[in-house]
Amino acid sequence: MNSLASPLIEALAMQTLRLPFWIILLSSWAAVGLAQPPAADSITVLASVEEQLVKVIGSAESSVVALGILKREAAPLRVDGFGLDVLPRTTDEHSPEFLPNEFGSGVIITAGNSDEPTAERLVLTMYHLVRGGPVVGKEVPTDRQLRVRLPGRQICDAKILAADPRSDLAVLRLDLTGTKLSREDLKPLKLVEPSAPRKGQFVISLGNPYAIARDGSASASWGIISNISRFPAPAESDKSDVPPTRRDTSIHHLGTLLHIDTRLNLGGSGGALLNLRGELIGLTTSLAAIEGYEKSVGFAIPIDANLRRVVESLSKGLEVEYGFLGLQPDDVLLAAERDLPPRIKQPTAARVLMVFNDSPAALAGLRRDDVILAVNRKPIFGKDDLLREVGLLGPGVFAEMTVWRAAERRELRAQAELGKWPVSDEETLIATEQRHPEWRGLRVDYPTSRAKYMNWPEQRYPSAVVVTSVAPQSSAADGNLQEGDFITHVEQQPIHTPAEFHAVVSKLDKPSVVVKTLDGRRLSLKR
Repeated sequence: MNSLASPLIEALAMQTLRLPFWIILLSSWAAVGLAQPPAADSITVLASVEEQLVKVIGSAESSVVALGILKREAAPLRVDGFGLDVLPRTTDEHSPEFLPNEFGSGVIITAGNSDEPTAERLVLTMYHLVRGGPVVGKEVPTDRQLRVRLPGRQICDAKILAADPRSDLAVLRLDLTGTKLSREDLKPLKLVEPSAPRKGQFVISLGNPYAIARDGSASASWGIISNISRFPAPAESDKSDVPPTRRDTSIHHLGTLLHIDTRLNLGGSGGALLNLRGELIGLTTSLAAIEGYEKSVGFAIPIDANLRRVVESLSKGLEVEYGFLGLQPDDVLLAAERDLPPRIKQPTAARVLMVFNDSPAALAGLRRDDVILAVNRKPIFGKDDLLREVGLLGPGVFAEMTVWRAAERRELRAQAELGKWPVSDEETLIATEQRHPEWRGLRVDYPTSRAKYMNWPEQRYPSAVVVTSVAPQSSAADGNLQEGDFITHVEQQPIHTPAEFHAVVSKLDKPSVVVKTLDGRRLSLKR
């Protein structure tokens, strides 16, 4: 425990040093042309701010939990206060000296963001904290146990309901067996859509730094949003041996993060970031958690409309899906573009290098060398912006793109119905529920759902769905369908998406249904 003393003292000192800021703020009003309040009014303003901070923290702290990750290994040793004896570390979770092997924070939410009082309570946290932990519905032995310290010092087990490596988010299911709590006793934080975060906006963070909230009482700190739409800095570690498709595939490497000056030390990841109205605007994480840095840098994943879609999918146990255009983009400097109209002010954009045949981009009319200036009226300054905005929209959604076509010297609008961003490393993805039911022994998905299925001839995007699994001894297996086959038609109906496939088959009350595959086979699947 002595090793934690210095960082704890430093953290307390940093928070103390912030106090004069309010005094500087009040005393500087006159310098910027504002009437300086009398001393009594200054105290009133400070007291009002203090009261709001206390109110927000008091309302939200019971919705923030401490996570402890216990590893099944030999009990670690500790040295007593005088360094005289080496003793086993206590394994009694109720002891003040108990310290889990790893620790972090989490936020209580409801399944599907439901308002129902009896809705299941879940815990939203960071995937990197719980990776390797037990999964709902799987009895595979694991050397990691997830323990959640709830308000009131109650402790319960948890399992991963769903986890998404591309957003580094996970949702846990609680086992309240053995506690004195029911789900109604747990207060969730509602996922609302707050106003867009602003640089300089005051924020409050609640979490479990250095596991000091392991008694169930979340620790609070405050600060400002230093910047928005940030990229984590590249790690100094060598990634030359990592395949390009596996490098930095997190959505956050495309610039989603809030940079906050709230100091996030070990254990702060997974905590709540609140505005002064008490609304959840983000989930705290740290640079160390994302890139393996030793230093502590504060970031938060913003809970906006796009990330709320991600969280709601996870809370239902579903795989999180991201949007896909089917093109290869690059960065372009617009100063080099000829005949660009003066109304286009942005300095950079994304250029289309290649378009997959029959892809959403191709069907929208995009061509090689088109310059994409905006998606849904949001400026695009480069390929990362394009990938981020399209990805966060999700598949099956229409994206409107503002395009400059130099060959025709004109600006145009193009609408694309997005496909699905392929998963490269499906072993790290956890989904315990399916979006669609199994039909006659098979499951289907978008043709780009997994990178391993994308060995297409002539780089042509299939107008089809891909078979992702076939149950043994099922009708699909008897019909010689295999994982990786593409289905283009059901009976005479063309199929492009999983939703279309299930809409068609749900209306077919036939003992035998004919499906056509991309390679021309016609297979009869019996009931």
